[in-house]
Amino acid sequence: MNLPMNAMVSSKKMTLLLNIIGFQLCWIACVIGGNLWASICVSLFMLWHWWQLKTGELWLIITITLVGTLFDSLLLNLDLLTFPSYEGPLIPLWLILLWTAFSATLYHSMAWLLKKPLLAATLGAVAAPWSYYAGSLFDAVQLTSPALLLIASAWALLLGAVALFRRERESC
Repeated sequence: MNLPMNAMVSSKKMTLLLNIIGFQLCWIACVIGGNLWASICVSLFMLWHWWQLKTGELWLIITITLVGTLFDSLLLNLDLLTFPSYEGPLIPLWLILLWTAFSATLYHSMAWLLKKPLLAATLGAVAAPWSYYAGSLFDAVQLTSPALLLIASAWALLLGAVALFRRERESC
């Protein structure tokens, strides 16, 4: 009788592990590989993720991708971040796809974080600027100091809001 329960727990852990590893591979493909590798890797990740979708998650993925794209595009148009060999009013495709891949972690490998809105906001404020900074070390993006402060603030608000939204939804 325990075997099916153990298999289910093991399967759930494997799904979380694949979500974590999949996102990290997407980050590398997007930041280092650019549009081509981002398209391939994120498409494969999202194809796999399609079978893991939870109720309301598709809406969340679309919303976070749009909000992230608009925010980073605003920073781009204010010349607070730039992308080598890229000109356009919207951020490059690889960064849009990275927003999509990130949003696919929220109800899975980052679900634990969404149970703690203050911690989610704090982690967003600290980790996000480091991620952008890491991207700059690979020459994927050029940042200004004000951009890093705005990124920290925006990510704190974003993850805090998503955590509060998730808490409110679960209490209904």
